Amino acid sequence: RLCEPMREYIESKGGIVRTNSPVQRIITHEEGKDKDSIAGLLLKGNEVISADYYVSAMPVDAIKKLTPDSWRDNEYFSKLKGLKGVPVINIHIWFDRKLSTVDNIIFSRSKLLSVYADMSEACNGYSSPDNKSMLEMVFAPAKGWIGKPDEEILQATMKELEILFPEEIRADGSMAKVEKFTCVKTATSVYETLPGCEAMRPTQISPIPNFIMAGDFSKQKYLASMEGAILSGQLAAKAVQDLDFERSS
Repeated sequence: RLCEPMREYIESKGGIVRTNSPVQRIITHEEGKDKDSIAGLLLKGNEVISADYYVSAMPVDAIKKLTPDSWRDNEYFSKLKGLKGVPVINIHIWFDRKLSTVDNIIFSRSKLLSVYADMSEACNGYSSPDNKSMLEMVFAPAKGWIGKPDEEILQATMKELEILFPEEIRADGSMAKVEKFTCVKTATSVYETLPGCEAMRPTQISPIPNFIMAGDFSKQKYLASMEGAILSGQLAAKAVQDLDFERSS
């Protein structure tokens, strides 16, 4: 529901979207005037692809693992060590009735559920013909929960929802009942916001002439978030445009 329109837009402009093609290694030029710039990407199955520019939108922990050895001593990349992803859990719950929610993302007062939304209100693709709610929640901080069973996470979530919806939800299921639920666990998600971490965030333009850094951890006005990820992508696209203009002028 979320990615398909983006795929269709990219392909309508002549782009290609490939899935199940993880990058195994960033291949760099070892000598000459292009030394240390990217020569290509080694994909799963030993396929190598090349391009004029390479934009990373990976989480910070993923790009740290893939950073070529010849780049690691550069301050731009070495500072990334100060950014560390933390675990996050997304939990989706389908209820047997409509809850008193609104068409918005809500920042909650819960100690475990940082934000939530009734997707039947906020997204047409989740609207229910029988008028039922589906709550999608960010369960964080999740450091102490990431390894626990899904059922235990559900019970903790229901206790918090009882506080947020005191007239509609009870943790024991005596009011709104759970028809089904899913937990999506991400072991290393957004970076942990600690004192001094702002100075560790990389700009979109890197010291590697054909490598651009996007991602919510990269330098932009928001903290790690969906909004930050989108803004970083816009800044990365402008960086590619500017670099290409400089090359052609």
